[in-house]
Amino acid sequence: MSMSGVLRVSLSGVYRRAGIHDPFLRRGFEACRRATRDTGEIEYATSLLLPPPLRVATWALYGAVRAVDDLADAHGVSPADRARNLEEWITAFDADMRDRHSTDPVRQALLHSALTWNLSTSFLHTLFEELRQDVNGREFATWQEWRCYSSLINTPLVLRTASLLIRAAGLPLEPETLAAGAPDVALAWQTVVDAIYLTDALVDLADDLDRGHVPLPAEALEEDGVRREELLARRPTPAFAHMVHRLTDQARQWFDQAMVPPVLHPAIGTALTTYTDLYRVRLTSAAHDPGALLQRRPALPWQQRQRVLAPARAKAALAWTFFPVSLRPSPAPTAASGTSFRTEAANARQALRKIQEERRPIAEPEPHPSGARPPQLPAEAMPRHVAIIMDGNGRWATERAKPRSDGHRAGADAIIDVVHGALEIGLSHLTVYAFSTENWKRPAEELQALMYEIPACLGRVYKDSRPLDVRVRWAGLPAGLPIEVVEALTEAEKATRDHSALTLTACVNYGGRAEITAAAAQFAQEAAAGTTAPSSLSEQAFSRYLHVPELPDVDLLLRTGGDLRTSNFLPWQAVYAELMVFDTYWPDFDRRDLWKAIERYASRNRRYGSVPRVPHPAPTPDDNDSATAASGTSQEA
Repeated sequence: MSMSGVLRVSLSGVYRRAGIHDPFLRRGFEACRRATRDTGEIEYATSLLLPPPLRVATWALYGAVRAVDDLADAHGVSPADRARNLEEWITAFDADMRDRHSTDPVRQALLHSALTWNLSTSFLHTLFEELRQDVNGREFATWQEWRCYSSLINTPLVLRTASLLIRAAGLPLEPETLAAGAPDVALAWQTVVDAIYLTDALVDLADDLDRGHVPLPAEALEEDGVRREELLARRPTPAFAHMVHRLTDQARQWFDQAMVPPVLHPAIGTALTTYTDLYRVRLTSAAHDPGALLQRRPALPWQQRQRVLAPARAKAALAWTFFPVSLRPSPAPTAASGTSFRTEAANARQALRKIQEERRPIAEPEPHPSGARPPQLPAEAMPRHVAIIMDGNGRWATERAKPRSDGHRAGADAIIDVVHGALEIGLSHLTVYAFSTENWKRPAEELQALMYEIPACLGRVYKDSRPLDVRVRWAGLPAGLPIEVVEALTEAEKATRDHSALTLTACVNYGGRAEITAAAAQFAQEAAAGTTAPSSLSEQAFSRYLHVPELPDVDLLLRTGGDLRTSNFLPWQAVYAELMVFDTYWPDFDRRDLWKAIERYASRNRRYGSVPRVPHPAPTPDDNDSATAASGTSQEA
């Protein structure tokens, strides 16, 4: 039998053991495998240390990302055509996600892996936004810009691969959750990603120069006196050689900070260690002949490659033999899907970091600058829980010829004012829709602004010397969020756990269907394990598996910005919510609008299918009331 025939038989066995039998699906995985082999030599070699189910999933992740990246970087294609091809792929992918099926074999392989292993695909939307900008080329002025790009493009893919491996080890946790309680681990992971990105920037330099692109920040060139024009002219200089040696040494130091979580299967630990060892070999190859980097991509020396891979193959094979595992995907974790996950996450954080905080004096809410005071309502007329879809930040900024990020900063100010107003009127629960699972499709600059503004806004609630008496809760998924954001959200929860006047729930990376699906998966896992009887399921029991189990039903749901939809927001909790829609953009909304909405709520009849209570008298409309009747500037349901 020829070598190609042997390879076909071998691959057939891999796909069969991975449960991939459909010819079309196999074609997609095979395309991803070839893309991984041809463009990710190290990634491909490391994948072979994994059993077939994990191996093919890593091919799908890497191969799909490579496929869409190639559209943005295609040689001999005009920027306009690259942009059009990229948009067509993105549009088709969004449709595939809705249909859970694709006519494109590569996207079908990606969908199959994501659904099989419950992997979040939100990281791809961030990738798409960055690639839209890459179509016309991109340059970095500073290391900070370079690292920011790395955190948006490379880190999410690495973390989703880590999520796959952690899930295979039987842990229903995301890497972001494990790292949230351990700043050293989070920093080490990000540093290793930066080391990978820096190494690739050096070894792929010739290909980037072919497109007129310098992948290193201008700040790095300036440190050694290297001129951009010299690089584009492929002119080797002593300064360039010095820069290469300095950067390869820097990347090696970053790789030395690699940390493998001890909870992983030993074979997976071997694969991760092998991965970084092969990158060190690549760095040695790059530093051996700096001038050659300007002309071609250096090969990974076969002999040194085998010195790393041979013992790794033996170790991995022994580990899988002596420590066999059933590679059945674990249910997708949530930020707080029921008591068991909350307990696991809390224990992980406690084991890695102990936050010692003393209760500080509580501050009273600041009065509104206008001097306005909240209406006096009887306790029985007050809603217990108000939820707000804060829409219109971008449109607010656009109408003022400002960047959309300015709208989010103004929106953060509105949140703080509304929180003060909620405390003044005596509201017990306020929930705000800060970032949805669909928001990853927004431009990269806007995502960066949101990832900064959300933790900063929460910090204004509890980090002052005299914090507000507000307990912060987080509802949402850790998967896809930057580690520092997950850390900030969990820290806010812990720091305010003893506060009681108002519970502020921030829905960050939240989707209502995702919350319900994750809760169902958690219950199913416990039922399969025999710790919960399927017959015990009830509405009350099911709610214990939601992100914030103790969150009461929504009494009043507000939406700013004028759109008449609920946007996948709290579908379980808001089934009987009173609805009010404001035409006002969120940055123009303040506590006075909240008070007027609560007054109007107090006048409504809430029947719940029975005899209505006696409503509180309706407020008298006035010219400044932005929550007027349906014929006015807002609409009610």
